[in-house]
Amino acid sequence: MKGFTGAWVLLKKDFFSFYRSWVGVLVLFAFLLVAGIFFTLFVLGYSSLSMEAARQGYEGVGRMNLTGFVIGAFLLNLGVLFLFLAPLMSMRSLAEEKRTGTLELLYTYPVSDFEIVMGKYGALLAQLAALFLPTLAYLGALRLLGGQIDFGIVFSGTLGFFLLGAAYLAMGLFFSAVTENQMLAGGLSFSLLMVFWVLEWLAGLAPRPWGNGLSAFSPFVHYRDFALGIVDLQAVVFFLSAAAFFLFLALRTVETRNWKG
Repeated sequence: MKGFTGAWVLLKKDFFSFYRSWVGVLVLFAFLLVAGIFFTLFVLGYSSLSMEAARQGYEGVGRMNLTGFVIGAFLLNLGVLFLFLAPLMSMRSLAEEKRTGTLELLYTYPVSDFEIVMGKYGALLAQLAALFLPTLAYLGALRLLGGQIDFGIVFSGTLGFFLLGAAYLAMGLFFSAVTENQMLAGGLSFSLLMVFWVLEWLAGLAPRPWGNGLSAFSPFVHYRDFALGIVDLQAVVFFLSAAAFFLFLALRTVETRNWKG
């Protein structure tokens, strides 16, 4: 644990400083507001569909899984929402440190480059947890509505969201490491995420060999199974590999700048 002391100190500092900033407050407010709207709309949609099915006598629709319909759709849309919020969360991680000169100050402390990167990344993951965990209260709302909770879908969907978020934030941390301008870092991160989003559409339009290749690199294709209650080992490896790849790039960037200094 001694080797991770510096990372832990940076994690705590970044976590609390983020939510003391206007960006942190904006991200938290936007996430919880839009998440609440999504949840309400999907509950109302399920209720409307169930009543219509009861009137028409559609037994198959009447046996529809409440958790799968509401929570599955809810998590899928949260994944799209986080595409817009991840760049805001990660853009200032290292860019702001370089702009203010505090990153150079960190180099004078007994903190390794690895600890700097992992401390920053750990803070981003903690911020992600702080955003998502309040939404689990919606499970209580579903119970009050008389629904049976399918915890398999809840577990797989939660796991998928954190894996997706971990990959997005690692990418954002890398772009924050390559520039001193946090707005540029956020813009680069968002642009690449949009490319990955478009890959899913292109995969559906392209001929089979090319479509399969494109879908293999689409985070949303891999994420969809989690929201449906399926934990695919290939998807887990995809997200962990993507996070590890961008963390490696961020670490090498920090090491290079440190060496140049």
